[in-house]
Amino acid sequence: MSKEKALDFLKQAADCSALSEQVTAADQKAEVIDLAKQQGYEISEDDMTKAVPVIQEKPGFFGELAQAVLELFAPAHDDYPATGVQPYTGMPTRKG
Repeated sequence: MSKEKALDFLKQAADCSALSEQVTAADQKAEVIDLAKQQGYEISEDDMTKAVPVIQEKPGFFGELAQAVLELFAPAHDDYPATGVQPYTGMPTRKG
C-alpha cells in the first residue's frame, strides 16, 4: 500500500511543475521524502524504492522527474565516488 502512496506523490509531482522542480533538484533521498511529507504523504525510502520498477516501466509519463527519482532510489545508486574503487594503501605481506 505504501508503494501506491509513493506513486501517488510522484503523480502529483508530475502534474505540479513547482513540486516537480523541487523533486528534480533534490540531491538526497531524504529531501524527496521530506517533500512527500510536506504534501501529506507518509512514505519511507523503502516505499520509494519499491515504486522504482513502476517508474522504470512508465518513464515517459513522469518525464524528467523519473530520471531524478531513479538516480536517487534505483538499486544502482550508491554513495561511492565516481572515480571507482579506492586504491589499497596497506602494506603487502611478505611470504618467506
